[in-house]
Amino acid sequence: MILTHLRLKDFRSYENLDISFDPGLTLILGDNAVGKTNLAEAIHYLSLARSWRSKEDGMLLRDGTQGAFISADVSEGKLNRQIGIEIGRQSKKVFLNGKPVRRLSELSRVTNVISFSPSDVPLFVGSPGERRSFLDISLAKRSSDYFALASRYSRLLKERNAALKAYSPDRNVIDALTSQMVATAEPMVRYRMMYVTSLNSVLPDLLTKLRGEKTSCELIYRPFVRGDENFRGRAEKAFLDALESDLAHRSTSVGPHREDFSFKMDGKDIATRGSQGENRLAVLALKLAPCLLVEESEKMPICVLDDVTSELDPGHVESLISVLRGLGQVFVTATKLNIEGASIVDVAANNAIRRI
Repeated sequence: MILTHLRLKDFRSYENLDISFDPGLTLILGDNAVGKTNLAEAIHYLSLARSWRSKEDGMLLRDGTQGAFISADVSEGKLNRQIGIEIGRQSKKVFLNGKPVRRLSELSRVTNVISFSPSDVPLFVGSPGERRSFLDISLAKRSSDYFALASRYSRLLKERNAALKAYSPDRNVIDALTSQMVATAEPMVRYRMMYVTSLNSVLPDLLTKLRGEKTSCELIYRPFVRGDENFRGRAEKAFLDALESDLAHRSTSVGPHREDFSFKMDGKDIATRGSQGENRLAVLALKLAPCLLVEESEKMPICVLDDVTSELDPGHVESLISVLRGLGQVFVTATKLNIEGASIVDVAANNAIRRI
């Protein structure tokens, strides 16, 4: 996938921006607080119409405005598509080739964007919800079936929690919802297991390249029950065993929404025994790994790396650049960075200009 053209109106600090991009590696350079991250965020927003920096779309609007607009041209081999996103303070509309998009999963298949920012570094030491979100978003981009399953499970979970909170909970209703949740959870867990296995097939080599030294590593996925042929029976028992506690706490305590995974590097848990630098490289490897699972080059995700080199020593920067050269279209923000052959976009005073 290649982002060839981007237009912004009243997005963050940009009043009007019209800029084109080349394939390969692009450096977005400028001083601090001039709009580099805002530009990177706009590119990332094309994937799921979601910001990595704010849960409220109203925060994306330039001060004093009531709406923002993003327009982009994206190519995939011989296919060319035009994306338009209208962002209001309380609403959002997405268009693909001028037609409304009703499911955001359609958008991610047109523009699959993988991002890294400094806020990602604590991923393994942060809340399990952040790690589950990584799995869900990554899988949703790869499989529309998984997106549908996750959406259905989320809806059933909301209904079951509402039933648990009722003044007089109806156990028949709770049992019926539980049965549907178990049926939905089974393929979700198997998708997650297969995806983690796929990631583990590429992570050791990738992390070795990023660190510049031989490294063993593994993602450890912990499903709420084992995902084997006896999954359904175990899942039903887990929900039944937790029912009295769920009724007392008025919330569902077991299921895919409570799962987690950890990361081991050279045999040690990165969250408890890893340094800040090791955590940074581990998260960076995890974020880039999905690129290596793509078999067709024209479907390679767009990568957006914000301030990725600021805490890396020169040796690790060189190793990272070597890895990035083997990927598809990559955008890297920095105050200063020199990479031979890279395209350059200069950002100053909330304006971005492609260097000729």
